[in-house]
Amino acid sequence: MLLMGEISIPSETGKKLNEVLKRGANNFDIMRLVASIAVIIGHSYAISPQPPYQDGVLKLLHFDYSGSLAIKFFFFLSGLLVTNSIIQISDPLNFMVKRALRIFPGLFVCLLIAVFIVGPIFTTLPLRSYFGSAETWKYLFKNSALLEIQWRLPGVFSESNLSINGSLWTLPYEVLCYLYLAIFYGLGLLKNKIISNLFFITVIAVSFIFPTYLPTFFSQNPESFLLPGCFAIGALFAINKSSININLTYFVLVWLLVLLSKNSVAYQFLFYIALFYSIVFISSLSFIINHVKVPFDASYGVYVYGFMIQQCINAVLPNIGVHMHQVISSVIAVLLGILSWHFVEKKFIKYGNTLARVNPLLFVKEKVASFKKVPSPILMARSNRYSGVILFLSLSIL
Repeated sequence: MLLMGEISIPSETGKKLNEVLKRGANNFDIMRLVASIAVIIGHSYAISPQPPYQDGVLKLLHFDYSGSLAIKFFFFLSGLLVTNSIIQISDPLNFMVKRALRIFPGLFVCLLIAVFIVGPIFTTLPLRSYFGSAETWKYLFKNSALLEIQWRLPGVFSESNLSINGSLWTLPYEVLCYLYLAIFYGLGLLKNKIISNLFFITVIAVSFIFPTYLPTFFSQNPESFLLPGCFAIGALFAINKSSININLTYFVLVWLLVLLSKNSVAYQFLFYIALFYSIVFISSLSFIINHVKVPFDASYGVYVYGFMIQQCINAVLPNIGVHMHQVISSVIAVLLGILSWHFVEKKFIKYGNTLARVNPLLFVKEKVASFKKVPSPILMARSNRYSGVILFLSLSIL
């Protein structure tokens, strides 16, 4: 290891990605938190503009801004972690249940706060008209299912051309990525490394080069073109985790490659690869793991509450300036994110883990595996049946 003060940097041999992905060997929580705050910073220039100030990342890169860059990182990290998770869980039904319990409870509480607290405070309508409007209840129930996002509550922030919570737009795309991954695994294709690599490389190529050939839901919105590609990059990392070195040498080389490709068509793609690799590398540093650790994962709460908080701040304090807007919004969002983590998200994550332990199918599989080396045909048939059900339901939704 190379030492710089208290920061221990992986040496030339470094670690393999599969070591970094082990519990306690990374600090992705702090990276997610920083990314969720970056989304707030990026949105502030649209919600509370103050010319001539503009997003610093946009000024530097010219092709992306801080909020969009953070979202791409979220999709990469999600692809990395959930692909690694489904490989370990080996059960697509259990995987989807745990993913649902990670996303929907926190989202539903956020929507309740929007409808019953933010809405009544900021609506220009009489409360009777507000609660009597079908749009109020559509906002709650349609957005809870993430099948079709409704952006407005009656009379709420009506003077703004932005919705009450613009951050919700990425959640259906994330859920869709989970569904495709579960289908892919349910078909048994993740068990073949060559097929898996070819599939995810194809997704990356289509996403970055031919985005209009993506499935309809992704190809209709230019903002979503690169999201499946970033998710697939993460999945590709997970599939090849035992072969990917995480060290200072590769960190330097990947950025050197970016600099050399500055004026080429591959520049943006290589930049994203370098950014994602760098965040994994920084997350694996012992200093970051041991001294920048936070006892919570508030990033999801910060993300889903951030935009709504920014709209509230702008409505109450419209002239405070973009930088003060960023500070106040970020502090409140982090506080709400911490509350959401401790009182909602953490409880449902534990509930999902409990469901996994008491899942009858998994229990029987484990018992049989402990007594037999050869899998039972009955269990294999049952497992295939569950995979078929998942495939049918997922395709029905799509």
